[in-house]
Amino acid sequence: MPIRLLSLPIDDLQYTLNCMDIGDLIAFSLCSKRTKNLVKASNRKMRPIEVYVKENYIRFEIREGNDYESISFHIFDFYIKLIRKEFKVWRKREFTQIDWIAHFISIVNGSMIDYLNIDTVSLSYLDAVYQFFPKCHRLDINERSSREFTKIAFWKLYPIAEKLDINKNIFDNDENDISKYLALNLTELSFIDWQKPFKLELEDLLVLNIARLTISPTNITEKELNRFLKLWMKGNHKFYRPNNIRLSLRNLVNREEVLRGVKYQIVSNRPQLKRADGKEVLITIRGRCVTFNFQG
Repeated sequence: MPIRLLSLPIDDLQYTLNCMDIGDLIAFSLCSKRTKNLVKASNRKMRPIEVYVKENYIRFEIREGNDYESISFHIFDFYIKLIRKEFKVWRKREFTQIDWIAHFISIVNGSMIDYLNIDTVSLSYLDAVYQFFPKCHRLDINERSSREFTKIAFWKLYPIAEKLDINKNIFDNDENDISKYLALNLTELSFIDWQKPFKLELEDLLVLNIARLTISPTNITEKELNRFLKLWMKGNHKFYRPNNIRLSLRNLVNREEVLRGVKYQIVSNRPQLKRADGKEVLITIRGRCVTFNFQG
């Protein structure tokens, strides 16, 4: 004999919701406003949600707790494809794509998406992406995208992200326009393209406004890094926002050149510089990689 779920005592209903897999739980949440609120109140623990933006649909990858098997939801304009061991199609007459997305975000993870990957889409669709996802932890613009698309996507979407990954050298080395990206007030930025090194100059490091920066590889020299350290040492009581800079050079780093003429002490087997105002930088040099960790 069928049991009407909503007629169950609240404890039994909560137990039933906890026993549902995530696909059934989301399907239940679509039945009514009450079922949506019940699912939200159940506070089911989800692993970080990944979202992939394509031209014709948006894909949500959702994992629950310790379950490493993901459930894939392909959200089109007026319907969803649920892909697990088999695929199903869901429709809700009054729902548009933005309604589907808002519903998913509200019941599984609040307003924050952990990982948002942007493939090449129409430029007009980027405005819709900005509307769909007001915040995300990590924004990754696909390396298959063109340089021009990547630039436009960066400037449209960087305000929504805490961390940005750019996996293509989008800069003309004749014009060092990387500087205007490094001056932005961002938490974390990563530029990686092992096929085409990034042009980075001393002045870029001096005006850097990114809290955590990774560039791999770069053609900056040990001489410029040495000059950077000396200028940083002279900048007593001058605010410098970065707390971590990680650079990969094209060749093995010459430690002596980086530290030439700089007074330092060894802390945990690494050179540490300390300014008169108490600020410190701990330097790690391994192979082709140099990392500066700023403190104070």
